[in-house]
Amino acid sequence: MRVIIIGCTFAGMTAASQILRSHPDTEVTIYDRSAVVPSVSYEINDYDDQDVQMPRLRTELSPDQLTIRGADVKMGYLVMSIDPQQKTVKVMGMLDDTTSEEHYDKLIIANDSTSDAPALKGIDSTNVTLVKDQQDAKAALLLSTVDQQIAIIGNTPLSLGLVDAFRQQGKEIVLITNGEPVLHQNFEAEYSKRAEDILKADNIKVITNEHVTELNDNGIGITVVTDGGSYSVSRAVVEAGQKPDTSIYNGVLDMDEKGVITVNEFIQTSAPDVYAIGGSTTVHYNPTGKDIYKPQQAEAVRQAAIVAENVIGKQVHDSGTQLSMSLNLHGTTMAAVGLTFEQAQAAGFDADVVTIEDNYRPEFMPSTTPVLMSLIWDKDSQRILGAQMMSKHDISETMSLISLCIQNKNTIEFLGLYDTMFQPNFDRPFNYVNILGQAAMAKAGSE
Repeated sequence: MRVIIIGCTFAGMTAASQILRSHPDTEVTIYDRSAVVPSVSYEINDYDDQDVQMPRLRTELSPDQLTIRGADVKMGYLVMSIDPQQKTVKVMGMLDDTTSEEHYDKLIIANDSTSDAPALKGIDSTNVTLVKDQQDAKAALLLSTVDQQIAIIGNTPLSLGLVDAFRQQGKEIVLITNGEPVLHQNFEAEYSKRAEDILKADNIKVITNEHVTELNDNGIGITVVTDGGSYSVSRAVVEAGQKPDTSIYNGVLDMDEKGVITVNEFIQTSAPDVYAIGGSTTVHYNPTGKDIYKPQQAEAVRQAAIVAENVIGKQVHDSGTQLSMSLNLHGTTMAAVGLTFEQAQAAGFDADVVTIEDNYRPEFMPSTTPVLMSLIWDKDSQRILGAQMMSKHDISETMSLISLCIQNKNTIEFLGLYDTMFQPNFDRPFNYVNILGQAAMAKAGSE
């Protein structure tokens, strides 16, 4: 069987790796228009037997590694069109303009999204860096090595992560959130206030009540002009939106009005032997039960793992996502999953929210740390819709539990009373996540 993958992206390389790991006899060909694709490296718990204290950094995914495993990785090739009826793709070599038609048994579309830049004067300046994902964020850090004053225009976890990264490099930072409280799309008001306090304590200038109107290149840097003032910096880092790169599939595959490829529960397109993952398609958002376009690396990899099973004959369902997130602001962990209270109301739920603060382990221990916690639920069904936490204690993994509760349509009562481990070094007789559920139960019972 021959599988063609369009896009030597993180999602595309993951799909290829999974297919070749489980079915090494599969003929896998990857086409990518870029001449070079960087390896995707990350730390894993892979310890050397002779020195267990030194974890190694292993390159898990790269074109070279996939070639060793048996993939035919063709860099510098542009896919011009696909024909699902004949099961062919038309490709052109970027160096010599030669074209050919290649047959496939299964096709995986794994294109990344492209940047959707805001309509601002000066957005194309060389002193402005657009950021749409983590790879762009890494590039922004490298591009800003000699820049000392940085303006970050955005209000998502990606932007706040860049703020913390630049802070660690000793940069002078201005954060402009375009009229919103800090991280408004992910957290309730109390979290936004505390996050802003943390940033200001680090001498980061936070502008939440102004909107950027233009970016003026002054020759040695950028003047960020807002409706309330101006800020001169060496470089402006602007968070961009994302849009699908799917024009060649128009009229061939079912797409929505924005060019997002429609897929079913098996991540198949309207052509049964063609799959779409990553920046080309939607994810199923479990809190609302609707499909949304929200490209994220973690979701693309999860889709790739599902498709790698389905192209070889299995029927693995996509279980959907809760779009959990976490970030670290100078030692404080912030994590969220699902809907905020405002988003739940906008989605049509008769929603409620409770916010409490309690220590993560008993007060008789040598030390403990408070956790700020919020839970959002549907009053009609008492089903959990979202949650947020903030603490000096690392509570990020706890959100995985609440994410599972949302996916399984569990109620606030389930969260409040399910059996948790008790060991005073780690938690209370009722874990703090139980206490959060019980606070929701108490509020629901009193109304």
